[in-house]
Amino acid sequence: MPTWPSEPWFAATRDVAEAAPVPAGLTARVLVLVTGGPDGEAATHRSYEDGRLAARGPGPLEDPDVTLTLGWDDAQALARAELEPDVAFMQGRLKVVGDMGVVLDLLAAAATPQGRASRERLAELSAG
Repeated sequence: MPTWPSEPWFAATRDVAEAAPVPAGLTARVLVLVTGGPDGEAATHRSYEDGRLAARGPGPLEDPDVTLTLGWDDAQALARAELEPDVAFMQGRLKVVGDMGVVLDLLAAAATPQGRASRERLAELSAG
C-alpha cells in the first residue's frame, strides 16, 4: 500500500472514501493540516458538493471553508481507527478554523456505524 498522503494512497483508497457517509446537502471545502510529521507539515484536502465527496487529495486548498489542524501522532491514531474524530475534537487535539457547522456535520457523519466502518476499512487498507 502506498503511504499517506501520496497521490497513490488517495487513488488506492478512493472507493472506501467515496462510500463514507456525507451529510445531506453539504457543500464545503476542507483543508487538513498535519503538523510534526517526519517531513514536516502535510496538507490534504476534501471538497463536498451537495452531499457528496467531489474531490480529495494531497496538498493545500485555497480559500477553504474549514481548516482542521492536528499533530502527526493524532493523525496516525485517526488513520489506524484508534482515535475517534469527535474525541480528538472534544479534547482539543483537532483544532478548527472556519465554519464550525461544517465540522459538526462531518463529526456527526463520522460517528455513524457507516462512518466507523469506513474508517476501519481505511485503516485496514493503510496497514497493508
